[in-house]
Amino acid sequence: MKAKLTRVASAVAFALGGNLAVQAPAFAEGFTIEEVLVTARKKEETLQDVPVAVTSMSADDLKALNLSDTQDLGSFSPGVHIEPAPAQGGSIAKVTIRGQVQTDNLITLDPSVGWYIDDVYLARAYGTANSLFDISRIEVLKGPQGTLYGRNTTGGAIKILTEKADPTAELSGFVTGGVGNYKSHKAGGAVNIPLIPNKLAIRLAAQADKRENGFGEITIYDRFTQSPTGETAEVGTRDNEVYRLGVTYDPSEDLRVLMSYEHNSSYMTMASRNFSDEPGFAGDEPTPPGYFPLTRSSTDYYDSAANYGNYSDATADTFALTFEYDLAENLQTKLVYGYRDVDTAYMSDIDGTAVPVSQFNFPLEQVASQDSLEWQISGLALDGFLDWIAGLYYFEEDGSDLSRSGGLSTYGSGVDYNYSFGAAENTSKSAFVSGTFSLTEDVNATLGARITEDEKAFFSQQYAVPLGVASNPGPSAAVCRIDAASPPPNADFNQCTWSDSETFKFISWTASVDWRLNEDVMTYVKTSSSSRSGGQNARGIDADSTKPFDEETATDIELGIKSELFENSVKLNAAYYHTFYEDTQQTNLVATPSGLITQVVNAGNADIDGIEAEAQWVITPNWMLTVTAGYLDWEFEKPDSGSTPILPSAPEFEGTARLNYFMPTAAGDWTFDLNASSRSKLLGNASGGQDAIDNFPAATAESLTLIGARAQLEVKDTNLNVSFWARNLENKEYSTSGLNIYFPGSLAIANRPMGEPRTFGVDVTYNF
Repeated sequence: MKAKLTRVASAVAFALGGNLAVQAPAFAEGFTIEEVLVTARKKEETLQDVPVAVTSMSADDLKALNLSDTQDLGSFSPGVHIEPAPAQGGSIAKVTIRGQVQTDNLITLDPSVGWYIDDVYLARAYGTANSLFDISRIEVLKGPQGTLYGRNTTGGAIKILTEKADPTAELSGFVTGGVGNYKSHKAGGAVNIPLIPNKLAIRLAAQADKRENGFGEITIYDRFTQSPTGETAEVGTRDNEVYRLGVTYDPSEDLRVLMSYEHNSSYMTMASRNFSDEPGFAGDEPTPPGYFPLTRSSTDYYDSAANYGNYSDATADTFALTFEYDLAENLQTKLVYGYRDVDTAYMSDIDGTAVPVSQFNFPLEQVASQDSLEWQISGLALDGFLDWIAGLYYFEEDGSDLSRSGGLSTYGSGVDYNYSFGAAENTSKSAFVSGTFSLTEDVNATLGARITEDEKAFFSQQYAVPLGVASNPGPSAAVCRIDAASPPPNADFNQCTWSDSETFKFISWTASVDWRLNEDVMTYVKTSSSSRSGGQNARGIDADSTKPFDEETATDIELGIKSELFENSVKLNAAYYHTFYEDTQQTNLVATPSGLITQVVNAGNADIDGIEAEAQWVITPNWMLTVTAGYLDWEFEKPDSGSTPILPSAPEFEGTARLNYFMPTAAGDWTFDLNASSRSKLLGNASGGQDAIDNFPAATAESLTLIGARAQLEVKDTNLNVSFWARNLENKEYSTSGLNIYFPGSLAIANRPMGEPRTFGVDVTYNF
């Protein structure tokens, strides 16, 4: 939840690993709680009237927060956790909502949580860990999203809406800059230019955000001799840039045309290492079977040793074109075309040790290009009794993954690296309809459904490159990795290829009833069901490991309340949900004679229960307290054989607390924020399921509480404001969930990304 103010804001912010939204007053008017508008149901309505769990942040909130990265979004909303994807260089924001998460990032595996920019669905998470700048609003939708949104997701959706050009405004904008420790600095700005007053305007925005010095160092070890090479690699650096052009054209009262183009680029180095080399695993006590000792360059928490440095380089271009037309007084239509092209490359030592267990010998390359088209028609019918929307959606995508990885198993057999290439063509077609019925003045009922057909065609090439070969000779002179004894579909042993095509059809639906008890309190009950499409196993080499996986389905029941109490000084929203999780898609590490591969499987069914609450209390006009809390409990059906699966990257408890204070002075208005964010332990993705977690403590990241603070001065009688901020004030050393390579008795490695140490800085913004 969030509060808006009666005047333009000077701000306070929640500043830690993630942030929480609040605004502070300009001058001495104080805090108030006002309406928040969202488009969670494809129409503009107030947050307190939407019978679903959603968190929204406005443009003013984002400025107040100094939110600079998508990964910061994970702490402001209960039920949401965001962290860097392990062993992938840091360019992918790994999102968990209500326990559902994409545990691998392949062209054949759709996300459980969808990212959207200006109504354009982002099919791949590549490059999503990037800067947030000049954003109009962010909405986080929780639970199955299968009726109104372009691609079905089982966990939820995150919508990023960019600031639009405004033909009714004058020439205006802002410039901003900041500096911080570790030689970090950023500069940017935006300008709104009306070309034809009240009809045509453009908006230009750009920002560069860099951190030149890292907070850790990797000592590089030779993969054959396992001796230091004399080279090092810095970790914790970043170089993010975003450029955006927006156009708004209003040729008549009935027609509006919106266009937006964004170019995003990022280069970052991620700190990560093997955490199985801790006291009790290897070092102070005898090494248990399968635990590799970690050769380290120093005892510093952020220093490590590896065969290669970790980095990621990602660029993305996103384009959206929207036509909105009023056909009649109560009848509208909308057409949205979207395009996105993303290109990423990252380097990673998968095991995070100086021992060459498994690593990429060359950068892993992932590219994807997508087009989508959505047509909507909506309106009011039956004298306002029915508020309805219907539409069609089409999506197509081409993309590929290329990895060249090696390790102990390959070098021991005379192989330098395994070449694995996969190319996919994905299409999706769907039709949807939804209606809200006003049963009485205070009671509404909503029904909606979508029918979807996904087609996925995939081509794979897998071969080994011998040691000592100067360049890749191609499959004709190499060892084919395709298993002749148990071949995958359409195998070609001359070219070491296989191919497959699959079609998935399913129906998603939503039903809810909301009841406004009085003008301050609304309750609702909702049930919805959505499926995440199945796909092919991109890295498979035989009939078993190339077996396609089926769609997973999440069906939930949600009970919620939204309220504004005590003369609008307290806002309290809460929800309880139960999710029936069927055919859960999870990624397992599988050992083959030619090295480790990943395989997506349907791990079975689970029941998930959760409670989420958000509250704000305007104590006095100068004080505000904000508290959020989330609880999640899950239980998988025990399989007939093997270990019970787990839900990774899903903390059982999480919460935040923030105290905000406003103080007017002769120099201007000060606003202060002191905040804390907590979560319980995080389970890493482990192929051994619950048995691996029980027997391999290093696979679990510790619980965590972080403290942050911010102070901002809005200089009196100017358009200038200055803010001072700090994150992780206690300088805690912590990690997120990681990639676990666990084979009992032979191998036990937990490569986990490390969180940032204490960071601090000052930002300056001038509005014109």
